[in-house]
Amino acid sequence: MMRQLLIGSSALIGVNLLTGQALASDGVKLSLGGFIYSAFGVAFDDDGAGEAGDNINLSGVGTDAELHFSGSVTLDNGITVGAKIELEGGDEDGDQIDQAYAHYSGGFGEFRIGVVDGAAGNMYMLPPGSTSNFGPYSPETTGAALSPGFFDPENLLTIKDKPQKLVYFSPQWGGFSFAASYTPNDDEKTYNGGDNIDGAWRPDKPAGSASNNFALAAHFTHEGEDWGIDLGAAAYWEGDVNRAAPGDTEQAGYNAGANFMLGPWTIGAAGTFLDDGNGAGNDIWVTGVGLTYGFDRWTVGGGWAHAEIEQNGSSDNDVIDRAGITANYDLGPGISLDGGIFYTWGEAADDGADPSDEYDAIEFSIGSAITF
Repeated sequence: MMRQLLIGSSALIGVNLLTGQALASDGVKLSLGGFIYSAFGVAFDDDGAGEAGDNINLSGVGTDAELHFSGSVTLDNGITVGAKIELEGGDEDGDQIDQAYAHYSGGFGEFRIGVVDGAAGNMYMLPPGSTSNFGPYSPETTGAALSPGFFDPENLLTIKDKPQKLVYFSPQWGGFSFAASYTPNDDEKTYNGGDNIDGAWRPDKPAGSASNNFALAAHFTHEGEDWGIDLGAAAYWEGDVNRAAPGDTEQAGYNAGANFMLGPWTIGAAGTFLDDGNGAGNDIWVTGVGLTYGFDRWTVGGGWAHAEIEQNGSSDNDVIDRAGITANYDLGPGISLDGGIFYTWGEAADDGADPSDEYDAIEFSIGSAITF
């Protein structure tokens, strides 16, 4: 399972084979799929007055769910045409649609258009060690008040989820593939601040938004006899920022990583650098390492992530570290149980009065993942 998670989270390789493929004479017919991830955890942290864990409940339940409507048809000319719509299953305030896009694929690769992750958002690298719910790199659920979850260079800079864009994914050539994407404006998924994406197609440029943004990513994968390798890199550049304040600037993000598989073992490392990620002149960078071991229906693993965030007027950085161990058990096709134990600690930049200064937390969590 961990090998599938690694490849799935680190790269979208070649042409995406969506379910619900129909005969050319039938047109596109959508079928139903999706997932529901559920988690329960307890966290013990610095929760006194003025500390980062103050007024946060000791325990909690988390749910991440989506319904996927997807389908495709291969035309007589060999081109596959399809669509995919991802409906959020949780309580998403004003944001019920995650992705909604059309795709066209063939020997030339695949084009996508719509509300969709771009090249960097699809093909960034993570180290091994995470499950569907938990991980040192905070893939889904985090009990601590701080987290070094800064690996995705595209969505971290847009902070707007999945804006409208064009994306191209190449075919594979000897294990190598690449992708490129263009985002006219990263402010929101729906242009003009409403739900009228079928109306005016030229986006507004509100203060602070970035326009004409580009992303590139490349990936190489190879599986030998009882061994394998995954290498990848991704980058996202903002083109033009409609400045609302002197600190607004064109940001950029870069990610790279490598994962190696040898028998039941997987080991790897990845890192991300966000240029001006915390405002003009203040960068963010994060590194992580991890490993997993698989036997029978079990996969156990662990890892560590370290993030540093530069601050204005400070000679030091905000620092966040997170380490932990995970376990996953496959109950059946598309059904698994997982859990983890994590320790998170942080230190604020030159400011002993900051709530995050000398913060630490220990978490115990269990969960399940069902895909359909």
